[in-house]
Amino acid sequence: MGSIHLITGGVKSGKSSYALGLALEATGAAAARFIATAHRGIGDDSLEQRIDRHISERPSHWTSFEPPVELIASINQNGDEKINVLDCITLWIGDLVSASNYDHTVGTYKQVFELISTLKNSTRPTLVITNEVGSGVAPPTTIGNDYADELGTANRLIADAADQVTLLVAGQPLRIK
Repeated sequence: MGSIHLITGGVKSGKSSYALGLALEATGAAAARFIATAHRGIGDDSLEQRIDRHISERPSHWTSFEPPVELIASINQNGDEKINVLDCITLWIGDLVSASNYDHTVGTYKQVFELISTLKNSTRPTLVITNEVGSGVAPPTTIGNDYADELGTANRLIADAADQVTLLVAGQPLRIK
């Protein structure tokens, strides 16, 4: 059974760097599976630069899965990797909420529960990265509120299922669970 370590915090709090350090510690010279959710080619130069920086920080022998790869399929695919790094739930939920078939009366529960089940049944432990949205103000738009609600709910559900939860504040890890 796969274990889940949820790593949360604000933007630029050091979540990804912390997760990379944990993955390197866990794998040594072995490969890790890095599952990215950020999409290239959407016209956001700063996102493109961030993706490039993240790629340059990862060991070249790691296996990478990047969009449009399906998230669940990338976790389930066979391989020799010792650990999964899922970066990040924040963008995955954004994709789900902005999809043409999104229904805010139904939400993303089904997809989040399917993800949790898949992670629990994985043969590898998984480091799951997400942004904490619970410390901000409520967005002034329906889609903004839907997004914040869905991400907050996903974070809570994943944290409940997780074996460990770490909050990053100014690059400092605080063990929550």
